[in-house]
Amino acid sequence: MRFATTVLTALALGASLLGSSAHAAAPHTSRTLPSSCLGAACNGLTPEEGGCADDPDTLDSRRLGSAVVELRYKARCRAAWVKIHGPVGTIGTVANTANPQNTYETRIDRGSDAHSRMVNDMGLRAAACMSVPGAGTVCTDWK
Repeated sequence: MRFATTVLTALALGASLLGSSAHAAAPHTSRTLPSSCLGAACNGLTPEEGGCADDPDTLDSRRLGSAVVELRYKARCRAAWVKIHGPVGTIGTVANTANPQNTYETRIDRGSDAHSRMVNDMGLRAAACMSVPGAGTVCTDWK
C-alpha cells in the first residue's frame, strides 16, 4: 500500500497438460486472434486478452540504473499499459487521467520483465511508474 501511495503521488502529482503419446493428435485448427477492444472496453484486460499486444508503440520510457519502465500504447485499441524490465521485485504501475487512483500494477516475480493490465486511453492521457528495490521510483510523463 505504501508503494501504491508513492506511485499515486508521483503519477497524480493453455494452461492445460499434454496427453500421453498413446493418444491420437487433435486435428489442427487455426487460432483466431481476439477482436480488439476499444477504449473503456480495454480497461482491466491484459494486452493479449484485448487483442492489443501485437506491435504496440512505446510513448515514453525512463531508466533507473539498468531497469526500464515503458508506457506502452496501442492506437487501434486506444489503451495503455506499463511494461517493466528489471530485477525480481521491480513493480510497475499505470494510470489514466480519468481516475489516477484506479491503477493497474505488475511485479517481476521471475525473469526480467512484466506488463500490467490496460487502462482506457481514449481521449485521456496515461502515465507509468516503476519502483526498483533499493533504487527508488521513476515515472514517465503523462502521454
